[in-house]
Amino acid sequence: MARLAGVSVPTASRALNGGVRGKESGSPELRRRVLDAARALGYSVNPAAQVTKGGRARTVALLVSDIEDFGSATMISGVMHAAEKRGVSVAVRTTLDDPLRELELLTALRGERHRAVVIATARTTDARRERALEAQLETLDEHGTRVVIVGDSGLDFPAVTVDNHEASRVLAGALARSGKRRFAILAAPSNEITSRDRVEGFLEGLAEHDITVPESDVIHQAFSRDGGYAAIDQLGDRIRDLDVIAAMSDAMAVGAIARLRELGVESPRDLEVTGFDHVPMLGDVLPRFSTVEVPLEEFGEAALSLALDEDKPDPSARIALRATPIFHGEPIVD
Repeated sequence: MARLAGVSVPTASRALNGGVRGKESGSPELRRRVLDAARALGYSVNPAAQVTKGGRARTVALLVSDIEDFGSATMISGVMHAAEKRGVSVAVRTTLDDPLRELELLTALRGERHRAVVIATARTTDARRERALEAQLETLDEHGTRVVIVGDSGLDFPAVTVDNHEASRVLAGALARSGKRRFAILAAPSNEITSRDRVEGFLEGLAEHDITVPESDVIHQAFSRDGGYAAIDQLGDRIRDLDVIAAMSDAMAVGAIARLRELGVESPRDLEVTGFDHVPMLGDVLPRFSTVEVPLEEFGEAALSLALDEDKPDPSARIALRATPIFHGEPIVD
């Protein structure tokens, strides 16, 4: 095949199997010649042989909390697109936000010999849970699997982050300037770092306008559609006195809107519900929906660039992405 393409054997191998740059290895003309020769000879890549030869699969593993979550689905899409560019496949695993399942999955991943593991599960302030996770990740790292974290954490691995606190503060300020005064907040359990940062930023933005939220109106539920649905019942009759229910994820916002509708309360006509993450379908249904656009698909490119594109990155390496507050359907620009 290399002879037919007029290239060396190593060059043909890199063009077919992916070198450091994956499917972009070599010039477009060289890749075309090699692929034409492979098709003419009926050759196809044998992934099993690649693993035997290199000792590591041409795959990356991605851990998410809930595969049905809107944000997770978008992130999975981003990782898959980034992986395809590099000539690798993605194995998605879901932890169901169960710390024991999370550890069991990481133990199993050691035997699968992935090139990298991207951790996009909810990180917490539970020191025992985080130490157990870190020990598993250190074992993976010692065995040659790159580890990248998505989101803020205390773990000593390369990470892709976004400033949830600042974006939430800016959105809260815009709502306050529009005349809203009475707020409730729907959040994840208080030990989840991402939700905590969003809540703190939102409260800070309101405080800048002399608005406070009673602790009883900061409702902690699962960071999901069902959590948002349940949170409305937890608020009870107090919803009649509110101007805004600020959900700290779009998934929670969807659940809240659904339950409010069952109670005869329409958003935004009677009560404004806001979100965080910017799920495109919500913008289609509610054109003036206020939320924060988190570049979820860009997480994939950033995470795989840390994991696969360079020599092993420093554990302190960070790629910080920008979140954009959206007020009544329009981005808030500085």
